[in-house]
Amino acid sequence: MVNDSDVINNQIISDINKIGMFLAKRDLNQLSCEELHNKYGIMKADIILLLGNSITNTIEVVQRAFKDGIANKIMVVGGIGHSTSYLINNVEDNNEYQAIETRDKAEADIINNILINVYGISETDIIRENKSTNCGDNAYKAYDMLKALDIEAQSIILIQDPTMQLRSDASFRKVWRDEDKVKFINYAPFLPKVKLFNDQIKLENTNIEGIWKVDRYLSLIMGEIPRLKDDEYGYGPKGKYFIEHVDIPEEMIEAYLRIEPTLKKYLDMRKIV
Repeated sequence: MVNDSDVINNQIISDINKIGMFLAKRDLNQLSCEELHNKYGIMKADIILLLGNSITNTIEVVQRAFKDGIANKIMVVGGIGHSTSYLINNVEDNNEYQAIETRDKAEADIINNILINVYGISETDIIRENKSTNCGDNAYKAYDMLKALDIEAQSIILIQDPTMQLRSDASFRKVWRDEDKVKFINYAPFLPKVKLFNDQIKLENTNIEGIWKVDRYLSLIMGEIPRLKDDEYGYGPKGKYFIEHVDIPEEMIEAYLRIEPTLKKYLDMRKIV
């Protein structure tokens, strides 16, 4: 058995949680009409937009907020991508979703069926885009679909896997950069946190349906900071320009540099066992 205390200490745990909170962007303290009004002066958004991901808890968060009146429409975006197999596994493992067909289905189709058949959302309240295959493509195809449907949304609440919330925001800001009236409001559905328990690294969020295995979570956050950096290797304007510029505080860069070699060693050790 790998003993995490051989490679993980309290500083590393703190740094992981710092980065996790940074990636899980929230513009609202809570997903409610009252909070939306207090911060943005509106009682509801035009659209609550759920980006395809593997965590089934995000579907529950969106349907509950929609029923509470947070938005006029739900938009679900996502084709078949790297998270689709994880979503399918989580849907098949969820007792409430047993009747949902998943075989060869796009993420948006699976989520759409859950919203309608499990949570009773009307099909007319949902806009579905099921062709996009990655974070940047999500934004482009969502934009194109809203334009094709002649829907002029001025306020869009983005909901995504917490590890990809910040990058999704940057992707949408890039695609909508000429749409000055559109406001994106981010709400990561939960805030990930890890701890060291019995010499093993664990996620504290034990009540989240479909949450990642801890090794996958660590791999995901390790990949995000290099992507977000606005340099020749990153996704920002100075690099591949998949996303708009993201301000990364120096303390986050320092945290990443501390955890990068340690987590690489840790994940390599886990593969051996």
